[in-house]
Amino acid sequence: MAKGFGRQNPKNGNKKRQKAYINLIFELLHTSGDVVKILTANQNLIDYGLMLCMKTAAIMLAKDRRQLKQAEFLDKIKKLLLHQLEFNNSVNHNEILHFISNVLQISYDSSEPHAIYPVLEANIHRLNHEFIQGLQYLKENICSQLKPEQLAQIFKHYPSINWSQINLDSSSVQAIQTTLGLVAFTEAIFKFPRGNKAINIEIAIAGNDIVSSIFTNEIFPEQWAACQMDLGVAYRHRVCGERSLNLEQAIQFYHNALLIFTPESHLGMWAYTLNNLAIALSERIQGNRAENLEQAIAYCQQVLRICDRNIFPEQWGKMKMNLGTFYKERVCGDKIENLELSIRSYNDASSIFTQEAWTRDWGMVQDGLGISYCHRIKGDAAENIEQAISYFKAALQVRNYDTSPVEWVKTQAHLATAYWARVKGNKTENLELAINCLQAALQVATFESMPVEWAMVQINMASIYSKRIKGNWQFNPEAAIRCFYSASQVYTKEAFPQNWATLQNNLGLLYGKLGSLEENILCLQASLEICTYKDFPSDWASTQYNLGLAYCKVEEIEEAINCFLLSLKVFKPAVFPLDCFMSGEKLGNTAFTLGRWHEAIEAYNAAIEAVETSRSWAPSENRRQEILEEAIDVYQNIVQACINAGQIEKAFEYAERTRSKSLVDLMVSNDLYQVNEIPPQVEKLLQQYDDLQRQIDQERFQNVSSKNREPENTSSTMTRTAFEAYNETIATLEAQKQLLWQQIRRLDPVLAGEIQVNPLKFGEIQKLIDHPTTAILSFYTTNTDTYIFVLRQNHLAFHTCAGQGIEILQNWISQNWLFPYLNDKALWENQMQDFLEELAQTLEIKDLIAQHLQGIEELILVPHLLLHQIPFAALPIGNNQYLADKFTIRYTPSCQILEFCQQRPNVETLAVTSQQYGTIENAEDNLACAAFEGEEIAKLYNIPLEKRLIRSQATCDNYRQLAKQVQVLHSCHHAQSRLDNPLESQLKFADGSITLGQLMSPSWRLPNLFDVFLSCCETNLGVPSLTDDIFTLSTGFLCAGARSVVSSLWAVDDLATALFSIYYYQQRQKGNNRPEALRQAQIKLREMKQEDLTEISKLAEFRRKEAKSKRKQFQEDSAEYLEWDVEYRKYAGVSNAIWNLKKSGEQFPFAHPRYWSAFICQGLR
Repeated sequence: MAKGFGRQNPKNGNKKRQKAYINLIFELLHTSGDVVKILTANQNLIDYGLMLCMKTAAIMLAKDRRQLKQAEFLDKIKKLLLHQLEFNNSVNHNEILHFISNVLQISYDSSEPHAIYPVLEANIHRLNHEFIQGLQYLKENICSQLKPEQLAQIFKHYPSINWSQINLDSSSVQAIQTTLGLVAFTEAIFKFPRGNKAINIEIAIAGNDIVSSIFTNEIFPEQWAACQMDLGVAYRHRVCGERSLNLEQAIQFYHNALLIFTPESHLGMWAYTLNNLAIALSERIQGNRAENLEQAIAYCQQVLRICDRNIFPEQWGKMKMNLGTFYKERVCGDKIENLELSIRSYNDASSIFTQEAWTRDWGMVQDGLGISYCHRIKGDAAENIEQAISYFKAALQVRNYDTSPVEWVKTQAHLATAYWARVKGNKTENLELAINCLQAALQVATFESMPVEWAMVQINMASIYSKRIKGNWQFNPEAAIRCFYSASQVYTKEAFPQNWATLQNNLGLLYGKLGSLEENILCLQASLEICTYKDFPSDWASTQYNLGLAYCKVEEIEEAINCFLLSLKVFKPAVFPLDCFMSGEKLGNTAFTLGRWHEAIEAYNAAIEAVETSRSWAPSENRRQEILEEAIDVYQNIVQACINAGQIEKAFEYAERTRSKSLVDLMVSNDLYQVNEIPPQVEKLLQQYDDLQRQIDQERFQNVSSKNREPENTSSTMTRTAFEAYNETIATLEAQKQLLWQQIRRLDPVLAGEIQVNPLKFGEIQKLIDHPTTAILSFYTTNTDTYIFVLRQNHLAFHTCAGQGIEILQNWISQNWLFPYLNDKALWENQMQDFLEELAQTLEIKDLIAQHLQGIEELILVPHLLLHQIPFAALPIGNNQYLADKFTIRYTPSCQILEFCQQRPNVETLAVTSQQYGTIENAEDNLACAAFEGEEIAKLYNIPLEKRLIRSQATCDNYRQLAKQVQVLHSCHHAQSRLDNPLESQLKFADGSITLGQLMSPSWRLPNLFDVFLSCCETNLGVPSLTDDIFTLSTGFLCAGARSVVSSLWAVDDLATALFSIYYYQQRQKGNNRPEALRQAQIKLREMKQEDLTEISKLAEFRRKEAKSKRKQFQEDSAEYLEWDVEYRKYAGVSNAIWNLKKSGEQFPFAHPRYWSAFICQGLR
C-alpha cells in the first residue's frame, strides 16, 4: 500500500468525487491485475468517504447471491484501507514506526533470531494491525532510498559487510540494514510462541511480502525463492482469511519457489520445498482429497529417490516422517497396510532422528508413532493403545511448554485421546487422566496464542466430558457443550471442514446421550455434508453407524438398518474389524428383533469374521480370550438365527467356531514344532520355565493319602478351587512362570500371525464320522436354551432343551455338582446319582435316543461349558440302564481338535510288542494299589523293566524320556488339578512335578505317542471359560502329540482305579478299541460282586504272606530285604483296601458311579 494513502478528505456534496469513488470501485471489481497498483494510482481518493461508498456498494451487491463473492472482496479491501487510514491518523504513528525500527535493528544486529523475543514479549500489545501498517509504510521509505541494483552489489559481500568501505549515504545504509533486519525478523515473528498467533502470522506475511518485493526474482532469484517458500509456510498456518484459499496460496508460493530450487541447482532446498508442498497438499481442502494425498506421497517418494540417506539425512528423514503422516491419512489403498506403512515410515525416520542429535524431530517421530498406533487396525487394540501412550510420554520428555509450547500442547491432546480410548486399566481413572492432560494443555494454549491447537484441545475435552463417569452428571454434559461451542469458533465448516464434521458427529452423540434425539440426528446429518464416502470413507462409515443408532432411538428402524448397511460398505472384517463388529452386531440385533433371520445371519457373520480377525491379530493369549468372550453373544445369536431360518448346518458350524480356540491354537503350534526346530530364543525361555518349576519342587513338601490318588491336604476340610501355593516363595515363582509362559506364547507362530487357523466347514466335520453307526452329539448352550446337534454320517438333526440356558442349566450344574465336589465331597458323593438322574431328564436323554439315535452304537460327545465335567456314561436311561450300556462313548473338546488327532501320522499300525508300552508306577511310593496295577499291566504286555518307572525311578527327566520312546504310556500315581491356575495342574513324581504348562509348551513334542492312560486323580477336571476352552492334563497330552487320552473327572479311589485299569487293558488285549474297552471295564467294575473281591483278596493276601516270609530271610537293611518289603507293603495295601470296602456289606461294592464312571476317553477310537 502506497505511502500517503488517505491524506485528502472530500467535501460533503462533492458529486464529482462521489463519481470518482464509484469508478474506482468498478475498476477494482473488474480488474484482473494488481489491486495495489490501482489504489496507488488513485491514492488521492482514499479517505473515509470512499470507505462509506464501499460499504454501501458491498451491501447492495450482497443482496444478489450471484454477486456475493464480489461483495466479500470489496468488504475485504475496505477493511484493509480502513486499517491504513487509522494508522495514518493515529496519534501513535511515530511511536509505532520508532518501535518497528528498533525491532528491525535488533534483528539485524543479532545472529540469533530468538534474540528479539524478550523485546517482543515486553511489547506484545504493539503487535497488532498498526504494526503491519507500519511495515507497509517502511516499505515505501526503503524503496525510495534503495535501488535493487545497489542492494545486489552490496549483497555480494553479505554477511561480512564493511560499511565504511561502501560509498552510500547514511539513509541508504539504514535502508539496507532495515531490509536485512526484516528478513531475520519475519522468521522470528512467525515462530514467536507468545501473543496472538493470528496477528504474528499476518506480520510475518506482511514482512515477507515486503522482502519479496525488494529481493526480486530477476535480481535475487535464490532469496526470492526462499521468501516464496516462507510465504507458503505462513499461508499454510494462516488463521485469518478463508483457509481453503490460504492453502491454495501456499501451494502457489511453493510452486514459485520450485521455479528456482531444482534438484540440479539446489538439491537440499528443492527437497525442503517439496516437503512443504507435500504437507500443504495433504491438508488441501479444494480438489479431490484422495488425489491430493497421492500427489503428496508421490512428492515424498520423488525426494527419496534422489536424496541419498547418507548425504541428505535430514531431508530423507523428514520425507519419511511426512510419509508416516500421509499414509495414516491415505484414502486409496488398503487401510491396514497404509497404517503399517505409516509406522514403518516413522521408524525409518527414527533411524536418522535420534533423541540426542535431533531432539525436536525425534519428538515429532514419537508423537507421530503414537498417533499411528492409536489408529492402528492390525494387532491387538489394547496393546496398540498402550504402545501409543508410551510414545506420547516419550515425546513429552523432549517437548515442554517453555521451549516448544505448540508441540507440547499437541502431544498432551494426543495423550488424552489415547487415555480416552484405553482398554486396559480402570475406565474412570483413564478418563480422568485424559482430562488432566487437556487441562494442562489449556494452561498453555489460548485462543489468541494457538487457536488451532486450542480448538483441538476443546473438542477433545468435550468428547471426554461426554463420556466421563466421575463428577456431577449434570456438570459433565454442560461442560462438554461449552467445549464444543468453543471449538466451533475455530473449527468452522469453511476453514477446517474435517474437524468441523468431527465436531458435529461428537456433538450429535452428546445430544443423543442427553435425549435430544432431533438435534442428535441433525448434527450427524450435518457431519455427512463433509464426511463423504469418497473423501473420508472411515469417518463417513462411523457417522452412518452413529446415525443408525440415533434412528433406532426414534424407532425409524428401516432408516437405521440402511445406515448400518452403509457403514458395512467401508467397515469390512479384514480392514476395520472393531468397527465392523459393532456395525454387524447392531445390524444383526436389529434384524433379529424383527425376525428377519437372513439379514441377521449376514450381519452377525460379518461381526464374527471381524472378531476372528481381531483375535488373530492379538499377540497375547489372554487378549485373544477376552476378544472372544466379549463377542460370545453374537455367536449365540447367529446359532439361534440359523436355527430359526432352518439353516441347521450353519448353526452347527457357528456353534463349533466358538469352542476351544485357545486349545486349537496350542495344538497347531505344537504340531508345527513336531517337524521344525525350536527357535533358540524360545528354547532359552523354555529352559528358564523348567528351572523355575524345579525351584518350586524344591520348595514344596506334600503329604499324600493312601486312599485316593490326590494330596491329603485337599480333603473336604479345605477349599478345592486351588491347590494352594504353600508359601510366598512358591507364589512368586509361579507368577514368574506365568510371565515366562506369556513370553513363550508371544513368540508362537500362530499368535504372531504367521499361521492362520481356519474353522471347520460342515463338510469337514461330517468327514470325522467314519462309520454309519457313529454319531457326534454336540451340546451348545445359549442364554435361553441348550441345543444338542446330532450329526450322523449323512444326516444332521438337533434337539432343543427349551429354557435350559446358561443362567439355568450351567448355574444349576455349578451349584449342584462342581461346588459340592470342591467343598463337601461327602455331600457330592451322596447326591451324585440323584443329580445325574435329574440331568438326564433335563437334557431329555430318553427322547434324544428315541428320536435321533436309533441304529447308533458309538457317540462322540462334544460337551459345552460345565457339561465337560459330567460322566455321560453314568446318565440313567431307564430300565436300570445307563448311557454306557447302550453306546460306546468318547469325548472331544471340539470337532477341530478331533480332526487334529485324526490328521496326525498313524503310528498304531506298528507291530504290537512290549517295546511300545511304558508305565510309571507309584512314583511317590505311597499308593499300594497303583503299584499292584502297574505290575499287572506289565504282565499283560510283557513290559520290560527298562520301560517301567517304579517308585524312585519315576523322576521327571525319566518320565520325559520314556514318553518319547513309547507309543502307549500308562501313568498310575498322584496328580493334582489347579482350577485357579490350570497351567499349574501337575503330575507328581519322585523328585518333583510336571505341570500342564510344561506339557503344552513346545519342548514337549511326542509325535510317536498314541495312547495315554492317566490313572490319576482329576486329570480332566477343569472349569471351562465362557469360550469353552478347557485346560486339563488330559488336553495337555493331546497338545503334546497323543492321539487318545484316558483321564479322570474327579479324585478317584485307589483300588477301584487299579482294577478298572487292569480290566481296560484286558479288553484292549482282546482287540477292543479304546471306548469299547473303557465301556467293558466300566461294566465289569460296576457289576463286580463281593465274592469277586474275595478272590482278589485271597491272591493279595497270599502274596503278602509270601513277601513277609521272604523278607525275614534277609538282614533288615539289605537290598533284598528292602525289595521284599516293597512287595509286602504293596499287597498289604491291596488287602487293606479290599477289607475296608467289604465292610460296607454292599453286594456290588463298585456300583456307585463314583467308582466306575470317573474315566473318559478323548480323541481317537
